[in-house]
Amino acid sequence: MNDKTVFFIEKKKFETSETQLTVKQILVDYGGYNPQENVLVLKHGHDLGELNDLEQVIEMKNGMHFSIFSKKPNPVS
Repeated sequence: MNDKTVFFIEKKKFETSETQLTVKQILVDYGGYNPQENVLVLKHGHDLGELNDLEQVIEMKNGMHFSIFSKKPNPVS
């Protein structure tokens, strides 16, 4: 089958024909984020789940939403 799965990173739309992707693939290959400075977060309803293991395999489902959390400390002025 040649079905595409649609998912979102920070409200940007992406498509994949893969049924599984690693956290690193989503964060780096699709999102273009540095994994040393950022954490991929899966949004599920009002719940947020940090995905800290870059090798964790995610079963891709249509309409998944991911956010990015920065690991860098925010300066307080």
